[in-house]
Amino acid sequence: MLRTRRRLGSACLTAGLIVASCAGLGTPLDPAEADSTDGTLTVSVQRDVDRNGQYDSNIDSPQPGIKITVSDAGGKAIDGETDSNGDFVLGANDTLTGGRYFVVAEIPAALGDLVPVSESDSFQSLSTTADVTSESAAIRMGVAVRDDPPDEPGPEPAPERRAVSPPPREQEAPRFAVGDYIWKDTNRSGEQDPGEPAASRVSVQLLDSSGDVVDSTVSSASGRYLFDKLSAGTYSVRFAGIQAGFKLTASVQGGDRGQDSDPDYTGVTPPFTLGVGEANVRPTTVADEVQATYINASIDAGITPLRYAVASRVWIDLNRDGVLQPDEPGATATVSLLAADRSVVATTATDGQGRYQFTDLRAGRYRLQFSDLPAHRAFTTLRAGNAAAADSDVDPTSGLVPVFTLDQNAPNLMPAADAGVAGADFVNASLGAGLVGSYSLGDTVWRDQNGNGVLDPGDGGVPGVTVKLMDSSRQLVATKRTSRSGRYTFDALPAGVYAVEFSDLPVGLIFTTSHVGSNPAVDSDPGVDGTTGEIGLGDDNPADTSLDAGLTTPASLQAPAAAAGSGLVPAADTTLSATGGVLPGIPLAGLALVLGGAACLLHGRRRHV
Repeated sequence: MLRTRRRLGSACLTAGLIVASCAGLGTPLDPAEADSTDGTLTVSVQRDVDRNGQYDSNIDSPQPGIKITVSDAGGKAIDGETDSNGDFVLGANDTLTGGRYFVVAEIPAALGDLVPVSESDSFQSLSTTADVTSESAAIRMGVAVRDDPPDEPGPEPAPERRAVSPPPREQEAPRFAVGDYIWKDTNRSGEQDPGEPAASRVSVQLLDSSGDVVDSTVSSASGRYLFDKLSAGTYSVRFAGIQAGFKLTASVQGGDRGQDSDPDYTGVTPPFTLGVGEANVRPTTVADEVQATYINASIDAGITPLRYAVASRVWIDLNRDGVLQPDEPGATATVSLLAADRSVVATTATDGQGRYQFTDLRAGRYRLQFSDLPAHRAFTTLRAGNAAAADSDVDPTSGLVPVFTLDQNAPNLMPAADAGVAGADFVNASLGAGLVGSYSLGDTVWRDQNGNGVLDPGDGGVPGVTVKLMDSSRQLVATKRTSRSGRYTFDALPAGVYAVEFSDLPVGLIFTTSHVGSNPAVDSDPGVDGTTGEIGLGDDNPADTSLDAGLTTPASLQAPAAAAGSGLVPAADTTLSATGGVLPGIPLAGLALVLGGAACLLHGRRRHV
């Protein structure tokens, strides 16, 4: 019993049985004589390309589209046609009964240039039998392209009474060849230029007008390929199996059809006709090294190295989350493309949207460096989030991106056309850089020698004082200690409101009077508790260097009015300093009271004398 994917209509069934009877297969078997089987019947039809009547797997090719009819002894039949491998396969089921079958192959009208190959030890007749009673069976049949098209019937010639000469010997139809050169188009011009090397081991297939493979070969070490001994007809050539890192170059770019590349991006050339007098067909010479009489030697193909690009964006990370948001603006920077050894390959600057790109790059290992950032900007958090195209890839300290690879198997590549990048085949569009505001504040803690609340020439710095930076909620942000020169700085700060607290003063020193005079660069900012007022940092005030603190001794501290240059001694101030000391006005007032009391006592005694 056999299974198939198709059934034959009643008309085809009748035709198949008639052909089987005409082939001398004998009287159909009685159904009672049929044996069941689980075997498989495979009918294979091959095109005898070299027309030698023998099957050669290296030369002959499968022939699809041949109609196959299989009938059993009981009169049931199934049919179908050969597939792209030239095969028609029937498996076991109850569609047909009996183990002996009649097999008929028919060449359809669409393949009218084919004729059967005579029966030989390689090919069986197009009408034969098969027995799968005990095991599977395979049948190979052959077809070939006819030498000459069938003659059209013409009018009967008038009889002549003179003797008829013997018919002239048929002239053999001319044979054709096609082939030329495959080269590496290193400059991507689409034309063969002097010095460009050959491309070997590229697979080449010859297709007929139906797109079926007629023959195949591989380009030689010199880049040449050939198909020889072909019949006249319409063909095309397909180039495939291109080596890694290359693609077909642009087609038909030059004015010389013998020096350009013919296949399109699919690898298939436009159809061309082999025939005497057809375009680009000429008689062969010894140098062509073919057996054909005519050749089309203009079908070339260029392959070119794949080109890559790197393109992305530098942006302002407004919310400092390390991830590019749709509303975050671009930023300016200089971007350098480096080789893996850090030698500079190219340098560019971002455009108005913060975009940069490097194109026409060969496969290899590279890295990027970002520099010349806008004032008061620093790199955001490295590789935050889960989207490679939306994070920042720059090391905040060095400004470098880690080494990355550009080749066909590298990650984060996309077609350059999809990214709107010209001059490349693939692009890595994931290497962006986010910038955040980077602000600072600070200045000096100094010794106010004369206690006037003003930093005068000769007032030196005070080292070792603790300086605490607090945010608007009075939460501690950072802590520093003043240097040997009394200086301190808090940098790389985000925009915000801050205050500074000074503590751990040297023994015997207190804060001098704050905010004396009109120049904030030389006054003292903390109050008696050591804390400054709030100060805002941002683009309007990116670096504040006016937060000074003056320290003096209680004895040197001048009252605010005196410090302001009034020359008057102010009334006693009962405000205590941050260290708990008594302001100088208080002892002076006490001394005045004591002197006053003594004078009264002396006056009283004198009155009693």
